[in-house]
Amino acid sequence: MNGVEPTSQMDKQHGERAGNLTEIAAIAHALDSLYLKLGRQFGPLSRPQRRMLRLLSAERTVRVGDLGEQLGLTTAGATRMLDKLESLGYATRLRLEQHDQRQVHVMLAPAGVSALREADGVFLERMRAILDKLGPEEQSTLARLLQALGDC
Repeated sequence: MNGVEPTSQMDKQHGERAGNLTEIAAIAHALDSLYLKLGRQFGPLSRPQRRMLRLLSAERTVRVGDLGEQLGLTTAGATRMLDKLESLGYATRLRLEQHDQRQVHVMLAPAGVSALREADGVFLERMRAILDKLGPEEQSTLARLLQALGDC
């Protein structure tokens, strides 16, 4: 032997992981940068308010606890956000007769539909400005990759 040991499978895997970590870090940094470019306010709604109204727009009514869980908020955090959205006339809390009266449900109010439409328009315009820097093929590839990640 010449004194040099062959690279072990473990060393190869470690090297591959290190390379992947570099790429993962680059992707994470790019996503953080994009997140900042999009901003925190979309027309009348903050980013978290927009997320909450989007969830409400997908369902007729949602229990407060379920809404908080879907958004990664505590029930108290979801309640505080709902207080604000309700004071703006964007959401309505109610108790459904056919359900346990202790459970509070939430539904999107007509003003919330309008606010969400406006916020989505602002969001899409900002995305368009960013994505205009990519060609059609790059946009298509990005759409497929993001869809694949969403399906994981």
